[in-house]
Amino acid sequence: MKKLLSIFILAAVFIACSDEFLETENKNSLDVGSFFKTENDLLLAVNAAYTPFAHGGMFGNFYLLRLNQIDPYIWFENPKSGLDQMIINTSDFSAPWNELYRGLYRTSDILANIDRLKDIVPPAKLNEYRGQLTGLRGMYYFYLVIWFNTPIYYDETNVPTNPLEGMINGTPEQFWNKLEEDLTFAANNLPATWSSNEAGRITSGTANAALGKALLYKHYQYYLRFGKGGTPEAIANIEKAKAALKKVKDSGVYELIKPFSETKEDYQAALLSNYSYADIPVGTKIYKAENNKESVWEIQYNDDNRAAQGWLPGWQWGGNLNYAYLSPFGYRNLEIDPTLWYEYETAGAPAGYDRDPRAYATCFLEGDLLDWREETGKKIPFQSAIHAKSIVYNYKLYNGPVPSQALGLKKYNYPQFVGKSSPNSAPFNVRIIRYADVLLMYAEACYLVNSDADGTGLAALNEVRARAGMPAIDKLTPASIVHERAVELSSEGHHYMDIVRWMYDPNFPIDLAKLFGGKFNREKNYCFPIPQSEIDANKGSLKQNPGW
Repeated sequence: MKKLLSIFILAAVFIACSDEFLETENKNSLDVGSFFKTENDLLLAVNAAYTPFAHGGMFGNFYLLRLNQIDPYIWFENPKSGLDQMIINTSDFSAPWNELYRGLYRTSDILANIDRLKDIVPPAKLNEYRGQLTGLRGMYYFYLVIWFNTPIYYDETNVPTNPLEGMINGTPEQFWNKLEEDLTFAANNLPATWSSNEAGRITSGTANAALGKALLYKHYQYYLRFGKGGTPEAIANIEKAKAALKKVKDSGVYELIKPFSETKEDYQAALLSNYSYADIPVGTKIYKAENNKESVWEIQYNDDNRAAQGWLPGWQWGGNLNYAYLSPFGYRNLEIDPTLWYEYETAGAPAGYDRDPRAYATCFLEGDLLDWREETGKKIPFQSAIHAKSIVYNYKLYNGPVPSQALGLKKYNYPQFVGKSSPNSAPFNVRIIRYADVLLMYAEACYLVNSDADGTGLAALNEVRARAGMPAIDKLTPASIVHERAVELSSEGHHYMDIVRWMYDPNFPIDLAKLFGGKFNREKNYCFPIPQSEIDANKGSLKQNPGW
């Protein structure tokens, strides 16, 4: 049985969360100041600071379903309907908003009281705890910036008794500076690795990767968006992004999962290991799946019963942490637009493939066989995501019409788990940052610094291509960066936000009108709506994002 990080088990005795975070009565935590008496008390508190990320409304359903739902390469039940659904279902954004502020509150509250143990916990160990807290808080800030357009913030110098009180109306500059400060401290004070029984804790590599990613976003969404590109501050920012990502690259901790041979089975196993629940055997070889060498950070889920989730009678903390809210058949309600299929190159594909092998690791094709829920070992042909959805929900074959050229999403598919849990959820670890993403971000930073004059960015991008068996390209360009991120990271929750940040740089070939059928509004859709309930609760101090 898969081990759940102690973070999610131990935190139950420390903290209980209401369904709504920003309430007039704070039900969010115990009195941290009076609680801290031993190092174990601090451990429990730090564990609780992780749990908002594992909530289904964060890196479960929201991250993998909703962000893919608005990806122009993916259909949500009907062609090109995803952006419409986002516009209509603005309530879907309440969960990530609440969890992000829950995370900010917890990390800041603990940091405000951590020195109570300075005479009990050795200084280096205490800084390690600080590193986890500041790293987590930096990432909470980051997602608030890119998803909700820098609303309000607080830190350990301003932790209100009630989360509605004492909040500071933040500026973009304040947000960006705060998350950079937090992630830098974390990178300098966290270990490079943890023991296997601590899987899921952030490391110095996690912090540096997150810092590099955040500073890349800052380049587009702060400097370029507000007309500050080319300033000394902007140049220094992208240099820092490159340096942070290079530290991850040079650490020796991470590597791409590569095929053991050039057979079709090996290529597929190497690629699919990054989305699989279980290790993948190919003959006598085993491709490590969760928490493998390519994983920079992933959220830990498991298939234990409710008792192991930290549930107590009458309430829950942080949401259902067992499952990532994904069907064992992969993403439900979603299927791939044929445009993505044709994005995968045909020239130079390895033996046995008619195009880039990543296409077959990403997509189910008509006729691909799936395991049937009720009869072990029985296979049925895949006919579309609509077909798969009906299997999940109705336990029977879909008898209606099937769209032509239907392509299903293969990543995070584990039909062998069907029958062991709810049909609508499975215990996949969600990969938030993997090494391939780091290499591609590093390539992008190299291009932005000096057009990759020394070729190190090109080498990093070609390393990703080589793992897939695709030939090297001879020049790093914005078009090659856009293409490689689309085919390598498709359906992993990155593409929509990539498009949003690139739209501020005229050098990047993003045709928003074509991608979104003319529905994309530059002044509105670069961020998500703030839940109206939170605007109401803040009594006018919190303003809705433009256009919403």
